[in-house]
Amino acid sequence: MDPDYCYKKGAAEHSSGSFEDAIESLRKALEIDRQFIDAWHLLGESLRKAGRYHEALESFETALDIEPRHHQSWRGKAIALNELARHEEALESADEALKVDPSDARSWIVKGYAFHSMKRFQDAADSYDRAIQIEPLGARAGRAWNNKGAALDNLGRHEEALECYDESIIIDPFDFYTWNNRGVCLSALKRSGEAVECFRKAVEIYPEYTTAWKNMAFALKALERYEEAEEALQRAEDLESE
Repeated sequence: MDPDYCYKKGAAEHSSGSFEDAIESLRKALEIDRQFIDAWHLLGESLRKAGRYHEALESFETALDIEPRHHQSWRGKAIALNELARHEEALESADEALKVDPSDARSWIVKGYAFHSMKRFQDAADSYDRAIQIEPLGARAGRAWNNKGAALDNLGRHEEALECYDESIIIDPFDFYTWNNRGVCLSALKRSGEAVECFRKAVEIYPEYTTAWKNMAFALKALERYEEAEEALQRAEDLESE
């Protein structure tokens, strides 16, 4: 069997979200060609998407044994390590990716996530800034603006955070995470009425978003709109019991 055929089949399955099928196809490609670095990398990505993080690490490390400057595999390794809450190691892997390609916006975002998880919020904000400078438009920029806002919120810089969420929403007005974060930021600024509207927008986009329903309840209580608050909290509890 042709390893390229198996790889292309796996790539198509990965793109369609059929990660277990992709894993099977990519492993067939690697049975034929153990030096197929792109297959090792994509296998790692498919395993990561399937939540099999330890196996994903093994695949990325095999790719790096073959080609130590394969920055995509350093980045994939960093993401898997973040998922395993091994943030110091994730930071090291992200740095290795950026040594090879300092213009990779996604690696800067991954580095920012590691910093954020380590509560190094200013370093996180600086990393997200680098991603935005490299890629000022598109989905990654939207994520970077949102994440920078969250880092600034943690630093108590809520007005600056609000500007970041607004930038993110301009790029992707349907990102319910950003609408929720914007609402949390407005709540911290004691602007509860505006916060409620953000939480409403989040649950319009994703009605099963329990966090936004709970946050809406807290904001409504702050406005002394207790009956509406109880309804929002009940909705969150109903979703959690489903």
